[in-house]
Amino acid sequence: MALSQDALTTVAGVKQYLAIASTEHDGLLERLIEAVSAQFNAYTGRKLTARDYSYLSGDDAYDPDNALLSGAGYAELLLPQYPVLGLSSLVLDGREISPASGGVGWVLDAGAGVVTRLDGVFPRGAHNVGLVYRAGFETAPPDLVQAAIEQAAVRFQESGAGHGRLGVSARTLADGSVSYHAGALLPSVKAVLDRYRNRSLL
Repeated sequence: MALSQDALTTVAGVKQYLAIASTEHDGLLERLIEAVSAQFNAYTGRKLTARDYSYLSGDDAYDPDNALLSGAGYAELLLPQYPVLGLSSLVLDGREISPASGGVGWVLDAGAGVVTRLDGVFPRGAHNVGLVYRAGFETAPPDLVQAAIEQAAVRFQESGAGHGRLGVSARTLADGSVSYHAGALLPSVKAVLDRYRNRSLL
């Protein structure tokens, strides 16, 4: 099994953290990395690793949720996925809008994922803006990678292979009782992910 494009770390990275040399649990570690990466995407409301998005139904990258947007009457348009690595096409009400030149067209704040029209607004309308773009991290930031390693390592330690209580993590509460939370995010991991949460969730 090869890791998908969603994976935020590698089996080798998790094994180094756990000081595991054998390949006995590589399959389990791959599944845990995939699960943790999906959990991170869900928590942040973003697809963190780089991929292509297109409003064109015939494209392999067709993704109407992320590439077919609705204007709101403002000059700025917030893209749901960012940072933006490239924006190759912007169509407004069926008409191609070109990048900025001579005070007309659009400019892109790639890091924030904001497109701004210099000579007008994105009129209100349902799915009236079509985009072809690439967004996400080509190389995941070190803090995200480390967070994924630590969360996957804890999930492994909770498993039967890691000789823990299968699928759950134990926390001692203030009254001395023990509470078990299956797959709960580590506080340090949550602190990292909070910095990457989609602005729509803030």
